[in-house]
Amino acid sequence: MPTCRTCGRELPSATRGRPAKYCSRACRARAYRERVAEKQQAGEPTDSPGTALSVDRIVRAGIDLIDREGGAGPSMRRTAAELGVGVMSLYRYVSGKEELGRLMIDTVFGEHPLPEPGPAGWRAKLELSARNEWQIYREHPWIPQLFALTTRPPIAPQLMSYTDWRIRAVDDLGLEFPTMVRIAIMVSTHTQSSAYPLAVEQFAHDTREEWLGARSGRIQEAFTSSPLPMIAQFGADAFEASQPHSIFEFGLRCLLDGVEKIISDRPAG
Repeated sequence: MPTCRTCGRELPSATRGRPAKYCSRACRARAYRERVAEKQQAGEPTDSPGTALSVDRIVRAGIDLIDREGGAGPSMRRTAAELGVGVMSLYRYVSGKEELGRLMIDTVFGEHPLPEPGPAGWRAKLELSARNEWQIYREHPWIPQLFALTTRPPIAPQLMSYTDWRIRAVDDLGLEFPTMVRIAIMVSTHTQSSAYPLAVEQFAHDTREEWLGARSGRIQEAFTSSPLPMIAQFGADAFEASQPHSIFEFGLRCLLDGVEKIISDRPAG
């Protein structure tokens, strides 16, 4: 059985034409970047910024740009400027910013594959997958913002592989398939929502502590103008509890406790 030259996954046998070398565009893009890096280390010439445009180069430019400068989503115009080409040149390779965003997400998730078979036990597997996804959002905090802009999930195989992996993690527990799907999606939804504030923090000119300190007067006014007895008790511990990473860890533990209750309550047999 042929395997992907990048990630080693099995590839379907070709029924016509040349056999595939990679399982996805993400793996093909990763292989291309590795070849370019090898040429640079060897002192060989590589493509100049304005030539040899390809889907992989466009996707990588979009990722590098938004990682560096932020933004709520990909921009065809800014990506074209990053590559030093006219914006219409990009439309020969991608249909628009929606497809560009999908390919960017697929590439990023393809660079963080979940291990096979993973740790023993459904809970350890779901924890690992959630923390893997959390790390993706820490490195690329624009992704949760991009998810929030659409009511439809991107058709990105590498992203979908996380859902597939999670369903397989709970596949032998006697649960109905719709329940397993809900569990898999809930883990991702919780991780995305907890990571949403990370994009704001990445490009903020001050820390959360500095931001609150500069608004201490207005906060005190809010305490005196409205009955907020619980909020008025906020201190260092409560502030730490409200941080995105704390919300993520606490919510993940509660979510998995709930899954454990579902498993224990399932009908015998």
